[in-house]
Amino acid sequence: MENRYLDEWIIQAEEVPAKVESLFSKITEEELNHKPNPEQWSIGELMDHIMVTNSLYFPKYQKIVEGNHRNPFSARFDYVTDFLGKSILQSVDPENPKKLKTVKKFEPVKSEFTLQKVDEFKSQQAALIDLVKQTDTVNHNKTYISSPAGPLIVYSLEYANRIILWHELRHIQQAIELLKKEVVEA
Repeated sequence: MENRYLDEWIIQAEEVPAKVESLFSKITEEELNHKPNPEQWSIGELMDHIMVTNSLYFPKYQKIVEGNHRNPFSARFDYVTDFLGKSILQSVDPENPKKLKTVKKFEPVKSEFTLQKVDEFKSQQAALIDLVKQTDTVNHNKTYISSPAGPLIVYSLEYANRIILWHELRHIQQAIELLKKEVVEA
C-alpha cells in the first residue's frame, strides 16, 4: 500500500461486518427495531445511519478513483483541515461517551427494518473497503475532500477513512449497549 496506515485500516474495516454479524444475526426483528424511548434510535436505525452516512462518501471516493477529483480551495490551509479532521475524529471516537446530534442528511431513511439489514450492511462495507483500496493511487495526506455534512468542512482522505471507521465502531458500541439494556429490561 502506498498509504501505510491503510493496511491496518483495512484489517479493522474488514472486522466490522463480522462483528455486526456475530452481534446482531441472532436478534429478532422486534429487537432490531426496539426504541428505548422516542429520542433514541433502534439498532436498525443505528445501522441505517451508518449506511446512509457512508453512502454519501462513495461519490467523492469514486471521483478520486476516476482521476476527476480536485482538492477544495480550503485544502490550501492545512492547519484548518488538520484541525477539522482531528476534531471530527475525536467526536466519533468509540470511547467518547458524549452524545452528538447528527445532521439531517445523515439520519436513518426509515424506522422499521428487517433482519436483512445485517446483510445489506455487510455488502455495503465490502464495497466501501474496495473503493478505499482503489484510492491508494493517491497520497491520502495530500488529497482532501469536503465532508458530506457540508462543503466548508474539509479534511484529508486519511482523516475521512479514520472518521468512517470510528463512526461505525461508535454506533456498533451503542447498539451493543441497547442490546444489554433489552436483556436487563426483559
